[in-house]
Amino acid sequence: MRPVRGCAPFMDAILNVLQQPGIGWFVLIGFVAQMFDGAIGMGFGVISSTVLAAIGLPREVASASVNGAKLLTGTASGTAHILLRNVDWRMLLVLGSAGALGGVAGSVLLARHAGPLLGIVVSVYLIGVGFVILRRAFHATTPEVGRLRVGGVGLAGGFLEAVSGVWGPLVTSKLVAFGALPRYAVGTGSIAETFVAGVVFSVLVSHLGFAQLSLTVLGLLGGAMLAAPLAALVARELPRRPLMIAVGVMVIILSAIRLARDIGA
Repeated sequence: MRPVRGCAPFMDAILNVLQQPGIGWFVLIGFVAQMFDGAIGMGFGVISSTVLAAIGLPREVASASVNGAKLLTGTASGTAHILLRNVDWRMLLVLGSAGALGGVAGSVLLARHAGPLLGIVVSVYLIGVGFVILRRAFHATTPEVGRLRVGGVGLAGGFLEAVSGVWGPLVTSKLVAFGALPRYAVGTGSIAETFVAGVVFSVLVSHLGFAQLSLTVLGLLGGAMLAAPLAALVARELPRRPLMIAVGVMVIILSAIRLARDIGA
């Protein structure tokens, strides 16, 4: 069968990137992050962005890479939620629109002012996320109802998605707190996150160029795709609490390392 005209240069570029030294580390990060995410419903963004930042990748490159990987993983997840009717479309419109605005604001700030101060703020926030995950591991109660509306949660979630790659720990919990059924909170939040990730990725790539991201994006995607079928098995076989504790401890330690580096910079 003859190859489709125009595909050969694209495939050659992909193979060239996959052969570059060091991609194995990004594959490993994507694999571990997706294993936790598939098992407990959160973790891909927070683990990937935290590890990438901790190993010295610039914050804007780490965020763009994580959000680029989320485009594919999120599309697959969102499609499943649509088929299972786990989506509240009116909530999605508000959440996605507000999330996009927050994502643009966060992306512009990250791309133009990615200095030590922003890094310190993000690291402190991620340490807080780690403690929230640990708390949920031991307390299975629903969060207290907050005053923020869905649009406000989307705006904050989009901003945090841009600067730290984190969406679920804030947005999903708040939607449940507002009274949304968990299936709708997870399904609607998943699709909105994918849309916001696309906005964030587009804005950051326009500032950075795709050349800086190709290796990390492909590595994260490759690892995530390898882990996806295994994560379902892990979710069925392993207790939820130890997994959440592991994520929380990992995020706290890695964020503390990054925080020490930013303070010393």
